[in-house]
Amino acid sequence: MSALRFRVLLPVALVALSAACTPTTPAPDPTGSAAPSASAAPGTTAPSPSAPGSTEEPAPPANTAGSLAVYYLANDRGEPKLVREFHRLSTGDGSAAAKVKAAVAEMLDGRTAYDSDYSSMWPASARVRGVTVAGDTVTVDLAGSRINGDAGSFAAHQAVQQLVWTATAVSGKPKVRIHLDGKPVDELWGHVGTKEALRRAPAVDTLLPVWLIDPQEGTTVPKDFTLHVAGMVFEATMNYEVRRGTTVVREGFITLDAGGPAQGEAKLRLSLPTGTYVIEVFDISENDGTRMFVDNHTVTVK
Repeated sequence: MSALRFRVLLPVALVALSAACTPTTPAPDPTGSAAPSASAAPGTTAPSPSAPGSTEEPAPPANTAGSLAVYYLANDRGEPKLVREFHRLSTGDGSAAAKVKAAVAEMLDGRTAYDSDYSSMWPASARVRGVTVAGDTVTVDLAGSRINGDAGSFAAHQAVQQLVWTATAVSGKPKVRIHLDGKPVDELWGHVGTKEALRRAPAVDTLLPVWLIDPQEGTTVPKDFTLHVAGMVFEATMNYEVRRGTTVVREGFITLDAGGPAQGEAKLRLSLPTGTYVIEVFDISENDGTRMFVDNHTVTVK
């Protein structure tokens, strides 16, 4: 049976982009996880837990070697929170600037996400004009991004953090400057100050508190495979459920190696017959017992 436990809701605060405790070199991804397993699909798994407010991220899955981290936004009960996928992309000369350009271009179009629950809140007209890397800073020059009528204050901050987390993950640099049409700008969309270089905002305010790292959406896995998760949850415990159609074939809870607000991760070996399944990880609301911070992926077992 799934463990239904009391939960402490994580605070949702507007992100002050300039005041994040970012490490000098962004580590793997923030929910203490690894990249998705070695499978024939679009993903991977991996990192270690980080401290409260950390901007570090869990490491990528082993089968994502050569892939780039791309951040998208998932709807967390009406609020956009960051999630991550690994995509194999053409990177030109293979330089850090070329990799950032490829990853940010992929990120701007939410339709590129493997998981249809993930999206981008950048305007549809947005595109990358160029990227430079100098010292500890990445500069991303964008076109078609001056107006974003759909983004309120929190959504605007989250959209900018989507770019910051992507650029820092790919480059290993802690700072990001945003230019529009070849020139620096003081603010974006009336909500986000961009005069100074931006850093990652704290994970606890920015990321979806529960991540299913591996397997990624659309992955094909062997009958025996490893479920890799990360999260910032009360008592370091999250729930999981495996469904085939409408039938629940596995359910239970997973204990992470750190509890919220720190980021913990865990791996669980699963064995399933051949077929298509939905794997779902989530937390339980202390208010009404409903599922929250839901992340689910459809995978094929062969």
